[in-house]
Amino acid sequence: MSAFCFPPENRAGAPIGSRSSYDLRMDTPLDDADLTAFLEGQDSAWLAEQLMLIADEDPITRIRLSAAAGAESAVEEARGAVLARVTGHSPQEAAEDPDDGDPLHRALDLLDDLLDYGFEDEVGDIADEAREVYTLRHGEDDSEHLARLHVLADGEEED
Repeated sequence: MSAFCFPPENRAGAPIGSRSSYDLRMDTPLDDADLTAFLEGQDSAWLAEQLMLIADEDPITRIRLSAAAGAESAVEEARGAVLARVTGHSPQEAAEDPDDGDPLHRALDLLDDLLDYGFEDEVGDIADEAREVYTLRHGEDDSEHLARLHVLADGEEED
Protein backbone atom coordinates (compact mmCIF):
# COMPACT_ATOMS: atom_id res chain seq x y z
CA MET A 1 0.00 0.00 0.00
CA SER A 2 1.44 3.36 -0.96
CA ALA A 3 1.37 6.31 1.36
CA PHE A 4 -0.32 9.52 0.29
CA CYS A 5 2.15 12.35 -0.16
CA PHE A 6 1.11 15.96 -0.02
CA PRO A 7 2.44 18.01 -2.92
CA PRO A 8 5.44 20.22 -2.23
CA GLU A 9 4.71 23.83 -1.43
CA ASN A 10 5.98 27.03 -2.97
CA ARG A 11 7.47 29.90 -1.00
CA ALA A 12 4.02 31.23 -0.18
CA GLY A 13 3.04 27.88 1.36
CA ALA A 14 0.55 26.91 -1.35
CA PRO A 15 0.84 23.41 -2.86
CA ILE A 16 2.80 23.37 -6.10
CA GLY A 17 0.49 22.82 -9.01
CA SER A 18 -2.37 24.75 -7.49
CA ARG A 19 -3.35 27.95 -9.22
CA SER A 20 -2.57 29.97 -6.08
CA SER A 21 0.98 28.59 -5.97
CA TYR A 22 2.17 30.75 -8.87
CA ASP A 23 3.35 34.31 -8.55
CA LEU A 24 2.70 34.83 -12.28
CA ARG A 25 -0.65 34.83 -14.01
CA MET A 26 -1.36 31.43 -15.52
CA ASP A 27 -1.37 32.86 -19.04
CA THR A 28 2.15 34.29 -18.67
CA PRO A 29 4.65 31.94 -20.35
CA LEU A 30 7.83 31.21 -18.42
CA ASP A 31 11.07 31.71 -20.25
CA ASP A 32 13.81 29.12 -19.79
CA ALA A 33 15.54 31.08 -17.02
CA ASP A 34 12.33 31.48 -14.98
CA LEU A 35 11.38 27.84 -15.42
CA THR A 36 14.88 26.72 -14.50
CA ALA A 37 14.81 28.88 -11.37
CA PHE A 38 11.45 27.40 -10.41
CA LEU A 39 12.66 23.82 -10.94
CA GLU A 40 15.88 24.38 -9.03
CA GLY A 41 13.85 25.34 -5.98
CA GLN A 42 11.75 22.16 -5.98
CA ASP A 43 12.05 19.01 -3.91
CA SER A 44 13.97 16.20 -5.66
CA ALA A 45 11.17 13.67 -5.03
CA TRP A 46 8.67 15.95 -6.77
CA LEU A 47 11.08 16.47 -9.67
CA ALA A 48 11.61 12.71 -9.99
CA GLU A 49 7.84 12.20 -10.06
CA GLN A 50 7.50 14.80 -12.83
CA LEU A 51 10.27 13.16 -14.85
CA MET A 52 8.62 9.76 -14.50
CA LEU A 53 5.31 11.21 -15.71
CA ILE A 54 7.09 12.54 -18.79
CA ALA A 55 9.03 9.30 -19.29
CA ASP A 56 5.80 7.31 -19.17
CA GLU A 57 4.47 9.37 -22.09
CA ASP A 58 7.68 9.66 -24.12
CA PRO A 59 9.80 6.58 -24.93
CA ILE A 60 12.82 8.66 -26.01
CA THR A 61 12.90 10.42 -22.64
CA ARG A 62 12.59 7.10 -20.83
CA ILE A 63 15.49 5.65 -22.82
CA ARG A 64 17.57 8.77 -22.19
CA LEU A 65 16.95 8.61 -18.43
CA SER A 66 17.64 4.86 -18.32
CA ALA A 67 20.92 5.35 -20.17
CA ALA A 68 21.91 8.14 -17.79
CA ALA A 69 21.31 5.68 -14.94
CA GLY A 70 23.67 3.22 -16.68
CA ALA A 71 21.02 0.66 -17.66
CA GLU A 72 22.30 -1.66 -20.39
CA SER A 73 18.69 -2.22 -21.48
CA ALA A 74 18.67 1.35 -22.79
CA VAL A 75 20.90 0.24 -25.67
CA GLU A 76 18.38 -2.23 -27.13
CA GLU A 77 15.55 0.20 -26.49
CA ALA A 78 17.51 2.90 -28.34
CA ARG A 79 18.22 0.48 -31.19
CA GLY A 80 14.51 -0.22 -31.56
CA ALA A 81 13.58 3.46 -31.42
CA VAL A 82 16.21 4.53 -33.95
CA LEU A 83 15.46 1.75 -36.42
CA ALA A 84 11.71 2.42 -36.17
CA ARG A 85 12.29 6.10 -36.92
CA VAL A 86 14.64 5.35 -39.82
CA THR A 87 12.05 2.98 -41.27
CA GLY A 88 9.23 5.49 -40.80
CA HIS A 89 11.25 8.44 -42.07
CA SER A 90 10.15 10.27 -45.19
CA PRO A 91 12.89 12.49 -46.63
CA GLN A 92 10.31 14.36 -48.72
CA GLU A 93 8.23 15.28 -45.66
CA ALA A 94 11.32 16.24 -43.68
CA ALA A 95 12.47 18.51 -46.52
CA GLU A 96 9.05 20.18 -46.75
CA ASP A 97 8.87 21.05 -43.05
CA PRO A 98 12.29 20.67 -41.39
CA ASP A 99 11.23 22.35 -38.14
CA ASP A 100 8.27 20.11 -37.32
CA GLY A 101 9.97 18.07 -34.61
CA ASP A 102 11.40 15.44 -36.96
CA PRO A 103 11.32 12.09 -35.09
CA LEU A 104 14.50 10.80 -36.78
CA HIS A 105 16.42 13.91 -35.77
CA ARG A 106 15.30 13.34 -32.18
CA ALA A 107 16.33 9.69 -32.31
CA LEU A 108 19.80 10.66 -33.54
CA ASP A 109 20.04 13.14 -30.67
CA LEU A 110 19.34 10.17 -28.39
CA LEU A 111 22.38 8.41 -29.82
CA ASP A 112 24.47 11.50 -29.09
CA ASP A 113 23.26 11.31 -25.50
CA LEU A 114 24.15 7.63 -25.26
CA LEU A 115 27.68 8.54 -26.37
CA ASP A 116 27.84 11.02 -23.49
CA TYR A 117 26.75 8.25 -21.09
CA GLY A 118 29.58 5.93 -22.16
CA PHE A 119 27.91 3.68 -24.72
CA GLU A 120 30.37 4.46 -27.55
CA ASP A 121 30.69 0.97 -29.07
CA GLU A 122 26.97 0.31 -28.83
CA VAL A 123 26.12 3.63 -30.50
CA GLY A 124 28.51 2.83 -33.33
CA ASP A 125 26.76 -0.51 -33.88
CA ILE A 126 23.27 1.03 -33.78
CA ALA A 127 24.28 3.84 -36.14
CA ASP A 128 25.90 1.40 -38.56
CA GLU A 129 22.75 -0.72 -38.66
CA ALA A 130 20.55 2.37 -39.00
CA ARG A 131 22.76 3.72 -41.81
CA GLU A 132 22.39 0.45 -43.68
CA VAL A 133 18.59 0.53 -43.32
CA TYR A 134 18.52 4.21 -44.30
CA THR A 135 20.51 3.71 -47.50
CA LEU A 136 18.45 0.67 -48.48
CA ARG A 137 15.21 2.64 -48.05
CA HIS A 138 16.27 6.11 -49.18
CA GLY A 139 19.56 5.72 -51.06
CA GLU A 140 22.75 7.70 -50.56
CA ASP A 141 21.27 11.17 -50.26
CA ASP A 142 22.85 14.37 -49.00
CA SER A 143 20.61 14.60 -45.93
CA GLU A 144 21.72 15.73 -42.50
CA HIS A 145 20.33 12.44 -41.14
CA LEU A 146 22.59 10.25 -43.26
CA ALA A 147 25.57 12.50 -42.54
CA ARG A 148 24.95 12.15 -38.81
CA LEU A 149 24.61 8.37 -39.13
CA HIS A 150 27.99 8.25 -40.93
CA VAL A 151 29.61 10.23 -38.13
CA LEU A 152 28.00 8.16 -35.37
CA ALA A 153 28.78 4.84 -37.09
CA ASP A 154 32.36 5.66 -38.01
CA GLY A 155 33.23 7.56 -34.83
CA GLU A 156 34.42 10.61 -36.73
CA GLU A 157 33.79 14.22 -35.84
CA GLU A 158 31.62 16.34 -38.13
CA ASP A 159 33.41 19.09 -40.09
